[in-house]
Amino acid sequence: MGSGKSTVGRVLAHRLGWVFVDMDERIEERTGRRVAEIFREQGEAAFRREELAVAHELQSARRCVIATGGGAFAEAATREALKAGAYTVWLAADFESLVARVPTDGSRPLAADREIMRRLLEQREPFYRSANLIVDAMDSPEAIAGRIESAAFPDAGAER
Repeated sequence: MGSGKSTVGRVLAHRLGWVFVDMDERIEERTGRRVAEIFREQGEAAFRREELAVAHELQSARRCVIATGGGAFAEAATREALKAGAYTVWLAADFESLVARVPTDGSRPLAADREIMRRLLEQREPFYRSANLIVDAMDSPEAIAGRIESAAFPDAGAER
């Protein structure tokens, strides 16, 4: 939460000439409900089921940059679906920076309580570390996207 996945993802997709998919937005399109509503009315488990379904749908996507929700990679089945044939990236940032970026207006259901947010980051970090690439998220979206592009495609002439 707050690392810049959607912002950096859009920049990276544009640089590559690829499609960008935000999983939370896809879930909202599929369900006709906001993520916060799903959490509030049906609970986190219902949201995680939708997230897994979207991850499975995206497994066959090619030339696509996908921004996941903060908890997607912490769920084993979703993580495996996302990693299947994909290059994964963790945008890492310190807790204080993440907190400064995330509003407490209810738009992020798990962000209202900062202590919960801290615990989630601590619990999820070992899963995030299994990504193919870890990038410091404390730079401009353009610079971060450039580092990801360079790491994922070290030979500029290689097909993306």
